Amino acid sequence: MLLIAFVTSLAANAQTDLSAEQIRNLVSGQTLAFRFPGVPPADPKFFSHWDFRTDGSLCGRLIGSSVATECADVGVWNVQGNSLCWTLQRIGTSSGINSVCGPVRKATDSLYELQEGSGKLGSILFGIGK
Repeated sequence: MLLIAFVTSLAANAQTDLSAEQIRNLVSGQTLAFRFPGVPPADPKFFSHWDFRTDGSLCGRLIGSSVATECADVGVWNVQGNSLCWTLQRIGTSSGINSVCGPVRKATDSLYELQEGSGKLGSILFGIGK
């Protein structure tokens, strides 16, 4: 009985993951407001705004920075399989957020969840825009 519930749960989660095309359409040319693990959930001063540019480049800003703040770091982003991936040069090298890849699913009406693939970070919540 437990095995059946576990398999059903996995199947339900797999259905909610966005496809590669959906991920590209969601993030390309957008500013994403990230809430990384370990920060208060609703306080905007703990969000980090990153630009996912249409050319595959990435502008990373520090937590608490506004969208008008200059990039603190630059990198690249892409979609591999059905996973959103990015690599930055400096930001997050000690915590592991500098190089991330994982599937994306809708978490709420206004938030998405990236399930980081290595298991180091867990879920990373983000919204689109400011």
